[in-house]
Formats: sequence, structure tokens, C-alpha cells
Amino acid sequence: MTTRSDVDTLRDAGNGVVTLAQRDLQGFWNSLDLSRPEAARDELLEFVPQLVREYGDVAATVAAEWYEQVRFTAVGAYNATTVNATNVEQVQRGVRYAAGRLFTDNPGSMLALVAGGVQRYVLASQRGTVARNVQQDPSKPRFARVPTGAKTCAWCAMLASRGFVYLNRSTAGVSDHYHSDCNCQAVAEWDADQHYITGYDPDAMYAKYQDGRAAADSLGLPLTDANIATQMRAMYPGDFTDSHTH
Repeated sequence: MTTRSDVDTLRDAGNGVVTLAQRDLQGFWNSLDLSRPEAARDELLEFVPQLVREYGDVAATVAAEWYEQVRFTAVGAYNATTVNATNVEQVQRGVRYAAGRLFTDNPGSMLALVAGGVQRYVLASQRGTVARNVQQDPSKPRFARVPTGAKTCAWCAMLASRGFVYLNRSTAGVSDHYHSDCNCQAVAEWDADQHYITGYDPDAMYAKYQDGRAAADSLGLPLTDANIATQMRAMYPGDFTDSHTH
């Protein structure tokens, strides 16, 4: 049985790796000559993918060790494998997008965008490692997307509302559907049908999802995840980090 303490341990370990990666990013940023934006962009295009790959390895190792410990308590020993989910082209696309800020009156604003991307890309290896082991583990666990902050965004709440149903990365969208600064964890569970994690109530989240879906349908909108999440934000101001305010 995976506990809230287990989830918090995974979150804190991942956050620690991200902090180190962003520290190194800050140090590299401080060495750049922002008066030469093209050169700064090119240096970042080379540096950031290397940074993400390096710390992705660390995040994956942390996740594998976590998986082994939680799995041992639940059903016994297992040798977890690691996944480095770094996609160099994806990372470079993010850097190129953010690099537009270098050509403005506030080039320093690029750093926050890149730092958020580093967080997402590094944790993709952590989340991907949990998902890969769930897929390969002969004990057949499931995993869920579990938010870990006081609040989460409507998009994450919608995906987290599905509970412990995911069997692999393709059904969960582990890397594609996480955003920068997302606090959700990919959490493995061996007693998914009867289990409850403190602070994670997929049934309540699903009820809000159903309300958002009904609202989108009543407006004649296509029932896409984006439209449903938009209605959830409008219907529940204050419940999500990106709720509409009045």
C-alpha cells in the first residue's frame, strides 16, 4: 500500500534534483553575455539538453530506488529499471521559444521560462521511470497521477480524477501532459481497488470533471479535454490554481 508519506518522499526527492539542475542553470546563465542574444541562444541550445539529460539520470535513479522500496513493502523485492526521458529536440524547441525574450528590452525574463522547462524535462525521467516499471512489473501494479500541492490546476485535476487506472505511459501521457512547475507525481499502487491516499480524492475530482463536461456539452462545445478543463475553471473559482476569479 502506497502512503501519503511515500508520495511526499517521491515529490521531495524530485524537487531536490530539480533544485540542483536549476542552480546549475542559474550559474550558466550568469556566464552569458546577454548583449549578444544570438550567441546566448546558441550556448543555451547546447547546454540545456545536456543539463536535462544529466539530472534526468539522477531523477530516474531516485525514482527507481523509490519504486523498489515501496514495492518491497507491498509485495516483495524487485530490481527497477531507469528511464531517461530526455528528448533533445523537444528541449531545444522550448529553449528556442523562450529565446525570443533575449531580443526584447527584458532578456532576463527568459530564465524563468527555461527554468520551468528544466523542471518539467528533468521530472519526465522520474515519472517515466515509475511508469515503465509499472508496465514491466510482473506483480501488475497500476499507477495514478497524484497532485501533491495544496491546489492543482484544472487540467491536472481532470487527469488525476481517473485514479489508479493507468497501466503504461501511453495511456497516461506521462511526459506529454505535464506542464512546467507541475506538482503531480506518477505513483505506483498494488492495492488500487481499495486504496486511499490522504489528500487525493479522485472521486471528488471526477465529479467536477463531469460537471465541466456537462457544461461544455450544454454550450455546444466539442467535448475535448481543453474545453472541459475550461468549464471546470469557470464553475469552481478558487478550487484550482488556474480558476477564473471574479
